[in-house]
Amino acid sequence: MAARKKDQMEMLWQFIHLLTDKSHPDQSVEQALSFIADSLHLGRLIGELQTEPAVSHPKGYYEQTVFYTSEAGFTEDHPLKISYQVKEPGTVTLTAFSRPGERITDERQMIAVMELVNLAAESRFMVEKADRESMTQFLTGLPNAGGYMREAARKFQAGVIDRYDAYYFNLTGFGLINKQFGQEQGDEVMIRYSTILRNATEEDEVLGHLGGDNYVALIKQGENSRKFRELIRNVDTYAMRANEKIPVSIGAIAGMMKVGPTTPVEQIISGPAIACSFAKKTTAPLIVLDDELNERINRRKTVEQKFEKALANQEFNVFYQPKVDAFTGELIGAEALARWFENGQMIPPGDFIPVLEDSYRITELDLALFRLVCRDIAEWEKEGKAVPVSVNISRRDLLDRSLFEKLEAAIREFGISKGHIIVEITETSSDLEKNLMMKFLNQLKESGIRTSIDDFGTGYSSLSILREFPVSEIKLDRSFIDKKLEKKDEIIIQSIIEMAGKLNIDIIQEGVENEQQRDFITGLGCTKIQGFLYSKPLPKSRYIRWLKAGGIPD
Repeated sequence: MAARKKDQMEMLWQFIHLLTDKSHPDQSVEQALSFIADSLHLGRLIGELQTEPAVSHPKGYYEQTVFYTSEAGFTEDHPLKISYQVKEPGTVTLTAFSRPGERITDERQMIAVMELVNLAAESRFMVEKADRESMTQFLTGLPNAGGYMREAARKFQAGVIDRYDAYYFNLTGFGLINKQFGQEQGDEVMIRYSTILRNATEEDEVLGHLGGDNYVALIKQGENSRKFRELIRNVDTYAMRANEKIPVSIGAIAGMMKVGPTTPVEQIISGPAIACSFAKKTTAPLIVLDDELNERINRRKTVEQKFEKALANQEFNVFYQPKVDAFTGELIGAEALARWFENGQMIPPGDFIPVLEDSYRITELDLALFRLVCRDIAEWEKEGKAVPVSVNISRRDLLDRSLFEKLEAAIREFGISKGHIIVEITETSSDLEKNLMMKFLNQLKESGIRTSIDDFGTGYSSLSILREFPVSEIKLDRSFIDKKLEKKDEIIIQSIIEMAGKLNIDIIQEGVENEQQRDFITGLGCTKIQGFLYSKPLPKSRYIRWLKAGGIPD
């Protein structure tokens, strides 16, 4: 009896040694059980993990693990079953089956073995849990960027990724919910929102939360994808205030990309994210990343990559578009415009100006152009041929706190008269930009530099500009003359012209392309005109002919 007990103890210690073998953690449980299975008549041991519902698994999480199966097989008669609570929260259930025609010899010893297996399994489970948590967004329990990409990689490996559409979407106005209800309740709203979306997706679809108000998803193409697009446009949930449910609707702006078998895995997030960025700029609820958008993106990258070198190599030239007195034909000024020539070929302004605006590098171009214009004016002043030239300054430039000082320094460097340079800026409806513009325009006025507002009439508060902003000139937007206007439109335009005149503000009509447009606007009292009717933007060599003639050259 003592020898038998000693053998059992040695066997148990050997079992524990094998069970805790860290050199082969995936095989240690099976090896340990195989060592002790004969003495216990063990045919099979399985474990089942069942967790409670959570955001990441709305129906709970279930996993079954077969720890050991005897070559002799097993019988389901008289199983031995034990359940343990885990911290997920949830339950682990271990079930032991005997071999066919046999019974487990010592249930107490088998229970002790199962206790040890549970400890080993729980240890492994905690490691896996830590791994899952590192791949999970802490608030919503959804996969974070790493977890989402891991799921995407698995679908690539399984050869099924081309069955899915990839989404990147940004919640609109969620900051207002935080302000209205507080951060804690805002978090609760986001959890409810995430749960609604997760419940609406199928088990093999992936919903990820990158943090903040940015989400991603892999949704099966076809009807599933269509329904998902509709869902994220408006999700109804609620916030709590004083034990009262307050209805809350959450919308989203999204980018989508159809995934193919050859799609680079890194584009699963970046592709639809780029489309989402475009959607924000166009205020569209959804933009699909297609070949056309890809081409635009590639063009943007090309511009960004070439810009610095092009600026250093002086590939940007100034073109001048004359401003004319419609009654006398006299040259009264010009607008300076940037033109980019690469290897003798002109790159259309529409291909690079918006890109530089978005990347905030437009300021570098504007300042370079301003200096070139100052240089040319200095040359023409020596010849006694200079007229005022307006130079465009982007609204992005207003973010440069030293912008005024840089412009004034260029004027001093070339020694030109401030009466021959006009700083032209586009009307804005943004409160932030209006405040920056007001400060900038006041600096220019105090310095004696003339200013102009471009595209006047396109903002929602155009008339307030005449009252609030210290401007020398306004340029009426081409929309005033490129459509059929009713009598009330004529009255409004004429009133603007008369008011500007009484305030000693010059008015120029831009975009005049034919005599009918010229006659219309001059009939309302605006005689200063810019447009293709008189001239397109000209290179310096051709514009000099206008300067020498003092007006329309022969």
